[in-house]
Amino acid sequence: MKIRILSVLAACCLMCGCNTDSGTSFALIADTHINSNSSANSEVLLTIIRDINSRDSIDFVILAGDVTEFGSDLEIELARNLLDSLQKPWYILSGNHDSKWSESGCNTFLETFGYEQFYFVHNHIAYIGTNSGPNMRMAPALVPRESLVWLDSVLRTIPARMPVVYVNHYPLTEDMSNYRKVIELLSTRNIQLTLCGHYHTNEAFTTLGIPAVKCRTALPGKTQGPGYNLVNIHKGKVTFRERIVRKQPDSSYTLPAWHSVTFTKGPSQIADTLTAEEKQQPAQGAAKKQQPAQAAAKKQGAAEKQAAAENGVEVLWSLQDEGDIGSAAMADTLSGIVVFANTKGIVKAVGLEDGKALWSTPTRGKIFSTPAIDKDRVFIGSTDKNVYCLDLHSGRIIWTYPAGKSIVASPAVMDGIVYIGGSDGTFRALDAANGSLLWEYPHISGFMESKPYADPSQVVAGSWGNELYSFHPKTGAIQWVWENRHRGRGYSPAATWPVKANGKIFITTPERKCYAIDARTGKTMWEALGGRESIGLSEDGQLVYVKTMSDSLYAFQTAPQKIVSQWRVSGGFGYEIGPSPVTEQDGLVFVPSATGSLYAYHRQDGSKAWQVLLSDGLVNYAQPTGHSRLVVSTMDGRVLLISYKKDGPG
Repeated sequence: MKIRILSVLAACCLMCGCNTDSGTSFALIADTHINSNSSANSEVLLTIIRDINSRDSIDFVILAGDVTEFGSDLEIELARNLLDSLQKPWYILSGNHDSKWSESGCNTFLETFGYEQFYFVHNHIAYIGTNSGPNMRMAPALVPRESLVWLDSVLRTIPARMPVVYVNHYPLTEDMSNYRKVIELLSTRNIQLTLCGHYHTNEAFTTLGIPAVKCRTALPGKTQGPGYNLVNIHKGKVTFRERIVRKQPDSSYTLPAWHSVTFTKGPSQIADTLTAEEKQQPAQGAAKKQQPAQAAAKKQGAAEKQAAAENGVEVLWSLQDEGDIGSAAMADTLSGIVVFANTKGIVKAVGLEDGKALWSTPTRGKIFSTPAIDKDRVFIGSTDKNVYCLDLHSGRIIWTYPAGKSIVASPAVMDGIVYIGGSDGTFRALDAANGSLLWEYPHISGFMESKPYADPSQVVAGSWGNELYSFHPKTGAIQWVWENRHRGRGYSPAATWPVKANGKIFITTPERKCYAIDARTGKTMWEALGGRESIGLSEDGQLVYVKTMSDSLYAFQTAPQKIVSQWRVSGGFGYEIGPSPVTEQDGLVFVPSATGSLYAYHRQDGSKAWQVLLSDGLVNYAQPTGHSRLVVSTMDGRVLLISYKKDGPG
């Protein structure tokens, strides 16, 4: 509501030609990291809010992400309660801490604050902010596809000469996998400045010629007290000053300016030269300005196909969805149907052979759950708190099961039973035929994100409470609970898809380790350095593949009781944090990356067969479908069917 009110008022001022010589002053706050386990950060934010409320010169406040530490419902509620005491208009964006570990699948942030991006005009300057992930996946930042579409639509309404200030939690650099696309859009208008947080420090730089500023954290550091940035814009000159706050108001103070930048054309000058028509309507020629970007996209697509062909890979078809895709696309080879879901909450099906749309079924929440297909039915979880069963051929909803909170985990189906974890501390087994509850375990520590492993002897799934559970498939009785001896979220086997071979469960954890666990007792048999959250099993079950953060790919033998490395190679992917599972087909091992490339290695010795760039974002999964083909989905909304030569390029 705050956005709408200020936008209307600003638009009225613009149309009536209000004087803007008094300038603009706003508070820029970043990285407050409100933590439900400690009140210290909340006290810092309260002190900042009291200081801002006492300063009449401040027009509005922008919060540039990482509002919370863990993105939990409780932390977001705490943040909202604190921010409600602000007596200035304020605008807020999520950061990676708010979105990566969100038990609600980023819905609580949207529901609590009412938006995920903002746009308003103040004193003839347009301020635009977009959210950035990685939403629910460990990967580089990515402005979601739906936010790019929104950004494009907003920019088209802005007069061409009006200065634009863009805000994101991340800087528009290589830290953001699709930053060039964002800059392409911003460059269709008079972009003058970009602002961000994330790095907890003040720093000025340029990004493809655009002035940019990183801003300090609100929290105290070794050499600084708690505080925020005061930003003043007067006649096109932007000045940044640190405001250091103390609990005693009379002891707070403002430091001298640490940076200033001048717009290429002052906003007051621009306001004076805008015609009445320009003040009320978007500039003519907006569509023409989009043509270079479209041409660039077409050229990029042609280049990708050429590069793929040189690697012995052919893109048989690809589609670009209107939303992000935060889960795997799954193909059913018998029916010839591929099913995927996007973060707009829509489940879709396309033909395996041609990628043509077959049906789409909306839910009421974002989807990060990978669909499971079994006997002409599709099973999937949604952040609208429901598990869905759909008809594979029509998309018709057959049944739904309501959970207590969002579902960001993926289902596994076995012998007519659907196994799925939730964010409500509960793991469930549902009857695949009618959705009735067969059993549940309501004592999960933390929320569940991954896909469980299931066979007739056990069902295994991890949580963000640092635990891995083994259930009896028929009764739900707990067989064992594995706990990492290191405590804390960063050691949880929550994002990894467990695999099993030769009597052992294999997992990876964010502490950069791989574990082999006795499937019967839950005791750790061995552990290995390396890994993070990406793991996979060979087709014959004799090797487990582990991708590390430090450019390595391991193959460990699954049969020995002690760790035995079959091979280890330098992967060529560099620093790598993507959690996507590893797969194998035709003696090739397929490794998705966080930066849009898919890698293939020979199973025999780990030598690299090929790599191909498929997208700007995280590659979610590469599903083998036989006949040397793979179905692939990517975080930036692409689904592809690719074929490859078994022996690699040439």
